[in-house]
Parts: sequence; C-alpha cells; structure tokens
Amino acid sequence: MALADLLLSDDDFVPTKALLVVAHPDDIDFGAAGTAATLTDHGVEVVYGLVTSGQAGEPAELSPAELTEIRQKEQTEAAAIVGVTELHWLGFPDGHLVADLELRKAIARLIRMVKPDLVITQTPVRDLDRIYAAHPDHLAAGEAAVCAVYPDARNGHSFPELLAEGHLPHAVPRVWLMAGADNDLHVDITANLDRKIEALRAHHSQNDDRADALPSMIRDWAQTNARAAGHTGRAVESFRVVHTE
Repeated sequence: MALADLLLSDDDFVPTKALLVVAHPDDIDFGAAGTAATLTDHGVEVVYGLVTSGQAGEPAELSPAELTEIRQKEQTEAAAIVGVTELHWLGFPDGHLVADLELRKAIARLIRMVKPDLVITQTPVRDLDRIYAAHPDHLAAGEAAVCAVYPDARNGHSFPELLAEGHLPHAVPRVWLMAGADNDLHVDITANLDRKIEALRAHHSQNDDRADALPSMIRDWAQTNARAAGHTGRAVESFRVVHTE
C-alpha cells in the first residue's frame, strides 16, 4: 500500500524526511513509533532528536550518569527496530525543561542541520484529562519545537550565531503534534503495531515491570484511536496537523 493511503487525512502532504523531537527516551515509542516504522518502510528518512537522556527516570537508585547511558542505549535499540539509525541527544536536564531561548536555539540548529520537511513533536497544550501526556517536559519540548519551526529555523535573523556556525535557514512546511486533541491525521500502523510494541519493550528500565500488560495496552490504545477516527478494525496513531507554509 502506498504511503499516501496510510496517512488518513484530508491533507495530501507526504513527507520525504521527518525529524521527531521529544523530551525523553521512549516518548517517541509511545506516541509515534508505528508512524516512524511506516515512514521508513516507504523510504522516508527519519531522524530522532531527544532533548534529554531521561536521567531523572527509573530506577531511582541509579545515578543520572548511569541512567543516561542505559536510556540512550535503549532508545538507540528501539529506534533501530523501526528503521531509524540517526539520533541526536541535545543534553538538556530531564525534569527541568523550559521552552526558553536556549532550547529553541538547540532545536532550530537541529532543524537546520537535518533539513526535514516534517517535524513530529509533542503537543504544547496541556490536557488535564491526559495528565501523563501533559508532563511539563513534554509541553516544554513541544512548545520549543513549534517555536523552532516557526519562526526560528527559517528566519536568518533568529540566532545569528547559527549562521556563523554554517547552519542556513530552513523552512519546515508541516508539523504533526502527538498526544493532543483535535487530531485530524490518523496514520494506519496496522502492519507495524508489533514493531511499535517491540520498540517499547526495548526500554527495559522503564517497561520491564509492565512487560506482560504492555502489548494489550498498546493494542487497545491503537484500536481506540482507530474507532475514534472512524477506522474500526485498524490500528492508528493520531496527530494534529499544523501547516506552516
């Protein structure tokens, strides 16, 4: 099936290169690993940008340095499962993210380096009915990424030091926001649902204590998304499309 047929939307945009920007290791795998697999299966180049290394995660008895090493290794393995080999670690502190100019500049630099035509990131809008999705780091990463897309990455006067580094302005025509409301794009990940689950299970430090329950939980989420979008019988990851042209 053609990629355009799996992007269930009124928008006829089909990406050629995607950059996924999230706060923590495993955020992509919960929200968009099936989409990443679907894109790479159809020849789309996919790059990950991880704002933190998850050094404030579990298990609590490990040091931040130990957690950084473990979680970067887990995310690298999870990425490979869905066909992604290029990962960028931005090195910001887990649990302390704010959408300030430094974070915006770091993401704008990454956009100018990667030159995607699609950025997938976390919604910057708090949903009190989905408090786990509304982690402060998620909101900050999403807000900074949207600001980096417009106007920072495309505006030569934003962060002139990036020009001095050789990073020319780059305009991204689409953003897909994950884990939010008012979704109008539903990616059919039926063929890649097992790979999504496998990618999540690669995050042993975070998910081994729920390894038995994880597959059914993810299948239920994907099928619920499909029913809500009117695509019963499929597995779906849903996004809100932002046009930036």
